[in-house]
Amino acid sequence: MHAVNPALLTMVAATVVGLLAQVIAARWRIPSIVPLLVFGMVLGPSGANFIRPQDLGTGLSVVVKLSVAVILFQGALNLRLGDLRNTLREVRSLVTIGVAVTWVGATLAAWFIAGLTLRVAIVFGALLTVTGPTVVQPILRRVRLPRQLKTILEGEAILIDPIGAVLAVAVVDVVLGLAGVRPIGILGSIWGYAGRLIVGAIVGASAGLLLSWLLKRRGLIPDELSNLVSLASVWGAYALAEVLQGESGIMAVVAMGLTMQHGAVPEERRLRKFKEQLTVLGISLLFVLLSANLPLGVVRAEGMRGLLTVAVLMFIVRPVSVWCALHRTDLTWRDRAFISWISPRGVVAASVASLFALELTEAGFPEGERILALTFLTIAATVVVQGLTAGPVARLLRLESFAGRNVVLVGAGPMARAIAGVLRRYDRPVTLIDRNAMLVDDARDAGFDAVAGNALDEEVLSAAGTEDAETVIAMTTNSEVNALAAHLAHDGFGVAGTYPALANPEHGASAQLLDRVGGDLAFGRPIDVREWDFAFAHGAARIVVFRIPAGIDERPRLSELPTTMVSIARVRARSIEIATSSQTWRGDDHVVVATTLSETDATETLHELTAGRYVDIDAP
Repeated sequence: MHAVNPALLTMVAATVVGLLAQVIAARWRIPSIVPLLVFGMVLGPSGANFIRPQDLGTGLSVVVKLSVAVILFQGALNLRLGDLRNTLREVRSLVTIGVAVTWVGATLAAWFIAGLTLRVAIVFGALLTVTGPTVVQPILRRVRLPRQLKTILEGEAILIDPIGAVLAVAVVDVVLGLAGVRPIGILGSIWGYAGRLIVGAIVGASAGLLLSWLLKRRGLIPDELSNLVSLASVWGAYALAEVLQGESGIMAVVAMGLTMQHGAVPEERRLRKFKEQLTVLGISLLFVLLSANLPLGVVRAEGMRGLLTVAVLMFIVRPVSVWCALHRTDLTWRDRAFISWISPRGVVAASVASLFALELTEAGFPEGERILALTFLTIAATVVVQGLTAGPVARLLRLESFAGRNVVLVGAGPMARAIAGVLRRYDRPVTLIDRNAMLVDDARDAGFDAVAGNALDEEVLSAAGTEDAETVIAMTTNSEVNALAAHLAHDGFGVAGTYPALANPEHGASAQLLDRVGGDLAFGRPIDVREWDFAFAHGAARIVVFRIPAGIDERPRLSELPTTMVSIARVRARSIEIATSSQTWRGDDHVVVATTLSETDATETLHELTAGRYVDIDAP
């Protein structure tokens, strides 16, 4: 056999193993970092010695920095500025007061419990102030949270990475300066922190504005090259910031991503998709390589003191920092409790810790590798525990809600407008799409956002904000269009719940297709939208809401409704979601029903089925 460059084998092996871990995580519905860490440690030099990061030499740090640049840019690009403005006070407090309290708390835990020297403990405390979008966003995608709460956690994760990472780098500069390894003064210490943030913000914002301007000039950059030009620009901004001020590249790519949103870039959705794929690849490579580079003997040596340090970080330091930062806000105690629970550490903590371990060891600090071990223990514990329990904790705190989550309605006929009105009453933003300009005008006259166009056109779906939607309901009078629109929203835009209304699911929509577009029919059974539109347009149909009395066991109800009634949605704890055949009703649920019966007859029918009683549609 021919000799092969060991660096090539390491990169290929890390890529293959990393993507295999992503597939396993998706199939098992677990955080991807869990199998990534396991594979890296098992296959690294401390295990099977199959993946050898040391073979990359200085190339490892290059791979880490370029991957981090793409990951943080994509995270900032996905953070909606409009939502961030509404939660700016809370996010600002978390990335200032919260960072300060976390730094102090983590330092004390590392000093008193882990037994690190004070100088090294201060470095560890600064490093552990970060959370990170690479671990927070996947967790939040699996939990139905109110939009405000989700935005606060995402905003903190994205903005705290550069702030915490730059803080940690500045602290290392001071520690090494005091040790006589590097020259450092008071002004140099201040500039080491503020200067990196300022230079990074200026370079990133400038690069974002320039790239936005270039992409908006039709024909200047060919469409097939726009994504690659964007990637080169991100790396270019990162490198330029690093040249001007060391370790300012992280701030530059975050600022660039936020600026790109403001620039209203054409084909932004495709750019996001491209960067998301690169992010998955980058995360896969980084966690496999960095965990493989971790000496397992050092991790095992931490033993109970390491686990106790991590427990203090999770159960004491994080809650105290959150409550100090948010005690004067309008958030409820439940909101603050959930934010206190979600603080997983991610790729920035891992990459910076790897850098610090080497620098501190070379500078004569024997505890350098202990920082790396404690950081990976924290990453593993927080990701596994918080990732697996986020859903149950949200349910325990009664926070699961669709409030604020966007709904796109394909179709703007009378029935769709009636359903949009109900959704709006329960704080679900709604946008309607229709090819019929008159129906679009009627929707706008009723106060709804509406887009004129064909829902099978990606540009039209994008204009309606489908990439930010939680739910897409396709309910035109054409069943085939409904199935195709739901399919496009699910596969092309990644919408979690896509539900087509079908008159006859045996024609034009197989069971397999329905599973791909959301798993079920809208409203739980076939309906003829044309007939219902006619009924609503002529006042023969109405929306009524019934409350199921307390004590009713949870079980399916849709199959029991007569053909003169269609279950539209279920409201549970003020959270409304579209009815499907798998949905169940229980005591104290409010059921939204469309019916052609009179109010009296509808009341009697539902009372016979559920012992439920009629309530006003605006009832809480």
